[in-house]
Amino acid sequence: MRRRAALRGTAAAAVALGLAVVFPVTAGAAGKVAFTIKDSRITENSGMARDTTNKVYWTVNDSGAPGVVYGVDSSGKVKGTLRFNAFPVDAEAVAWRKDRLYVGDIGDNDEKRKTIRVYYFDDPKPDNQVRTYRAYDFRYPDGAHDAETLLVTPAGVLYVATKEAQGGLYRAPEKPSRDGVNKLTRIKDVPATLTDGVILPGGKEIAYLTYGKLLVVNGTSGQVVASEDITDVAQAEALTLSLDGRSLLVGGEGKNTKVVSMAVPGAAASPSPSASSDPGSDEDPEDTAAVPVARQRGTYLAVGLAGVVAVVAGVVVAVVRRPG
Repeated sequence: MRRRAALRGTAAAAVALGLAVVFPVTAGAAGKVAFTIKDSRITENSGMARDTTNKVYWTVNDSGAPGVVYGVDSSGKVKGTLRFNAFPVDAEAVAWRKDRLYVGDIGDNDEKRKTIRVYYFDDPKPDNQVRTYRAYDFRYPDGAHDAETLLVTPAGVLYVATKEAQGGLYRAPEKPSRDGVNKLTRIKDVPATLTDGVILPGGKEIAYLTYGKLLVVNGTSGQVVASEDITDVAQAEALTLSLDGRSLLVGGEGKNTKVVSMAVPGAAASPSPSASSDPGSDEDPEDTAAVPVARQRGTYLAVGLAGVVAVVAGVVVAVVRRPG
């Protein structure tokens, strides 16, 4: 895994950057080990997403890994894989909505990529089969960014949250084109050095993960309403809801990685959201023109992207930035 200069410091470092640091309802780490991923093929658990249809948690390895998504059951055993004939540059995020699985090839440690890509698979199954893929390409409006967080709303709209000292939330077009490069729109600031995130049941709040904190953000106001230390998870880079939606699962990188179950900071999870419930946005969607390029297809991937409706906070967590 490539590494780059880290962002070091504590809350004081963030204050030096002129960024507010507020963590209400803070508690100590209170998680318990849900399961351990012992499969030797999974060495860099860089993102997780629950699939309530197949009863698995999908995960991917990051930088330089081939096109494989692993379906892990609630005991930590790999139930099967979904394979595709592609080599993502740096797959750092997984998201799931209804029967569609998204894989976010959005990592950019050196911040040199002109575009990022999101793949999707309809009706994914951990059956060890090779799948045809589709993909959407995106570009930021303000240059390259490193990112590890992909959000999907109940309505199927996608957001990318960047992993920086002052990160941003970027919205994809509601109907992106597979025939071109789609322009992302920056919506809000987000906490520093985000490594994963998920929209919580009810669609009103977002849980974000950093190397030191689990944050809950009000999607409408952008305020951090609760936080909890993640001191018992080394290099926390994967966050998802449990299959029953009642808790959050936090996973770290490395071999034999432990996945810890934690209560949602500040409140208990509510029932699954309806398709119409999304975190509030104070901006209307913008039309984004696609730059014509060759239509993205392949014989093993199924990937897609829609736009996103989620709003995040302008709160910064001062932690060491270690690219996944």
